[in-house]
Amino acid sequence: MRFFRLPSFVLIVFYCLSCLTASAWASDSSRQYFQIQRLQPQLLLTPPIEGSRAWEKQINEVLREQQGLSEKEIDAIKNEQRSRIELMTSVLDPAFKKELYPKTFAMIDLVAKSTSQIIEADKKFWHTRRPYLTDARVKLYVDPINDSPAYPSGHTTFSRVIAEVLGLLFPEKLEALRERAKAIARHRIEAGVHYPVDIEGGQNLAMLIVGALAASDDFQADLESARNEIADRAGIPPQKP
Repeated sequence: MRFFRLPSFVLIVFYCLSCLTASAWASDSSRQYFQIQRLQPQLLLTPPIEGSRAWEKQINEVLREQQGLSEKEIDAIKNEQRSRIELMTSVLDPAFKKELYPKTFAMIDLVAKSTSQIIEADKKFWHTRRPYLTDARVKLYVDPINDSPAYPSGHTTFSRVIAEVLGLLFPEKLEALRERAKAIARHRIEAGVHYPVDIEGGQNLAMLIVGALAASDDFQADLESARNEIADRAGIPPQKP
């Protein structure tokens, strides 16, 4: 190895990393599918200023969404207060578990990590307060999250990105996955922690992330590896879109 110049050596290291097991991928904290710095917060539309007429319309929409919530809906809201991959994979076959599909879940985990980092950066940049903190009429149906800004909606971004990635593996489930993501997003308004504009911002951010993934050779390679892993197991055949 000492006879290689540095650029060639780096390429070989990256190649070796791509051949490691899924557990090793997950433990590499530096690995990314794309440079998250390229998705600047300014790519999103500017949310309304608190106290403006546009903001008042947003508050009124939140209040309308909270009217007449059933106990079942409130239970769903509370169950979803922590964003996690399982909220989306529940749409798929119950056998779709990390223990059986380590490479596939390693890919999903890496997508989730990058998505979460971008969400946090955007929230910090826009720094808008949540509805229940700005208007006493708004009810809070989940645990307080006073220190986390509202815009864009992290749940919306996260669930839509995971929906699109899982849809690449299971195209027959894509519409069901998107509907699940939409329901999670709507519940965040009903919970009193997001404005409709937060949901719109989250959806737009999700599409930016999906576009960056589509352009990533590393992601495409891992996606193909995941498809092969799924094909090797009975019950969940891979289908390319």
